[in-house]
Amino acid sequence: MDEPFLDINGLTRTYRSKGGALVHANVDIDLAVAPGQVFGLLGANGAGKTTMVMQILGLLTPTSGSIRVADVDVVQQPEAVKHLVGFLPQQGLAMRLIEVRRALAYTGRLRGLSGEAARRQSDDLLDEFGIAAEADRYVNALSGGQLRLVNLAMALVGRPRLLVLDEPTNELDPRSRRMVWDALRRRNEQDGTTVLLVTHNVHEAEQAVHRVAVMNGGRIVAEGTPGELKEHLGSQVRLELRLKEGETLTPAAAERLASFGSLAPRGKEGGYVIRAEPDRIGALMDVVVSDVRLKRVDDFRVARPSLEEAYLELEATGDRQEFPSPPAAPVPPAVPAATPRPRPPARESIGRRVREVGHLWLEQMLGARTTWVWNVLFGVLMPLAMVFGMTKIGSGLTDRQSMLYIISGATVFALTTENVSNLAQRVGMLKAEGTIMYYASLPISKVSFVSALMLSRLLLIAPGLLTPMVAGAMLYDLQLSPSPLLLLVLPLSALSLASLGMMIGSLFARVDIIAIVTNILVFALLLIAPVMIPAAALPVPLQIIGWALPPTYAADALRRTMSGDLGMPLTVDLVVLTGMALLGLIGSARWLRWRL
Repeated sequence: MDEPFLDINGLTRTYRSKGGALVHANVDIDLAVAPGQVFGLLGANGAGKTTMVMQILGLLTPTSGSIRVADVDVVQQPEAVKHLVGFLPQQGLAMRLIEVRRALAYTGRLRGLSGEAARRQSDDLLDEFGIAAEADRYVNALSGGQLRLVNLAMALVGRPRLLVLDEPTNELDPRSRRMVWDALRRRNEQDGTTVLLVTHNVHEAEQAVHRVAVMNGGRIVAEGTPGELKEHLGSQVRLELRLKEGETLTPAAAERLASFGSLAPRGKEGGYVIRAEPDRIGALMDVVVSDVRLKRVDDFRVARPSLEEAYLELEATGDRQEFPSPPAAPVPPAVPAATPRPRPPARESIGRRVREVGHLWLEQMLGARTTWVWNVLFGVLMPLAMVFGMTKIGSGLTDRQSMLYIISGATVFALTTENVSNLAQRVGMLKAEGTIMYYASLPISKVSFVSALMLSRLLLIAPGLLTPMVAGAMLYDLQLSPSPLLLLVLPLSALSLASLGMMIGSLFARVDIIAIVTNILVFALLLIAPVMIPAAALPVPLQIIGWALPPTYAADALRRTMSGDLGMPLTVDLVVLTGMALLGLIGSARWLRWRL
């Protein structure tokens, strides 16, 4: 018999509630899923299914126990398992602000596919799920059912060896559901793909899975094939009886029916289920005819117990019941056995990380298209108003030195607003929506993700960087002699402030708190730091604090490159800005919750 593809032993996960109580989310779970098996995981909300899935994906560290996927130790190598797994969460999927075709292709690229392979697989999936006509629409503009199909296609691109699917047919019509199950069956039978299906839809699970486990209270209380779990109810069959509207069973008829085994209401008023031994079904039907009378009956049918009934009864028990049986057939010999990706050499690893950053950056930039007009307007009008207003408030501060301070201050204000406040709130939104957890399930590094977010602000802030200098030259005939080093100062200033925004967004959990903190910080930075006025005009304590903040060095470097002052102080500014950007990147990558 083949080794299990997914092998869980003694898995336990505990945590402290807000009140300090110890909560057991998973308790001593043992589970083995054979290669090429479709395994169902059933359980009510709070049963521990999601906690177990997050540990399988390497997004949550077990308190104790082990998890292996193929020959990857998930506890010891949580990043390695992501090369093997395709994940479909119930919600929180990323890439909703770009076109469907791009969302699939970028996901494929992030999973390591070449550009051609990603495009080919994307086109095949669009055709397979009947959504090719929606390929050029934004993902978030789709209907609920179409969105679910796109999300499933994102999980399938790259042909992962293990699919972890959480309610894959939510919001789908019957035709689309059948299409999804057919697609999963093809991958299971032709490619030997192993599937872990997490669902509440017991009827669908009964049709799709080879083997199923029932979870309750963090434990697995039953495991076996659907047939084995149904046999737990014994040999009884059930008569499902529905009376016509307004009809009810008379006490005498109810007593006669109950004498055959058990009688229970089912569904809306007038619906009943009678369980009886198979050899008594004939007599039971006679009672329906003689006591209930067929003219009062709207519908009836006789059936074996369903997996849903077995699930409900087994879920109510506290002791594990296991029905050992041979696992599903192993992967057919014609399908070559894949192996986990080896650790790439340093050069290839760096190249991969650069490609990751590039695709993540492009996705973030394309996602900002819906707000690009507002970014441009704010980036132009606010610095323009500051340049014009400060000269008036300052009673004609139009001399060269004053204008350099005003222009650098307006530029740094635009940089701080976009790269601290807006970026921090963007990170907060990604966390609140659960989107970061989807990115974390992909085989990408946290550093790549953080770098892409920071770099995406550079183009967004471009109007705000140029407007003050253009306004100063046009409104006040200011003659500037900018150095080419300005092309280095601007991105370094933006990145140093973006790293501060990333850290704030990573440290705080709530978006409203992030908004308050960043808005206060923006004004504090500009009031404390010598941005608008010379440092000598500030009290000594503020001078000391100001020289510890990025805006001080950004504004000083801007003034020096605009005026052509390229001495040692500018070198110090550049070194400090570079150091602050790197420290911020490292801090953000460390503090951002990439795992639960």
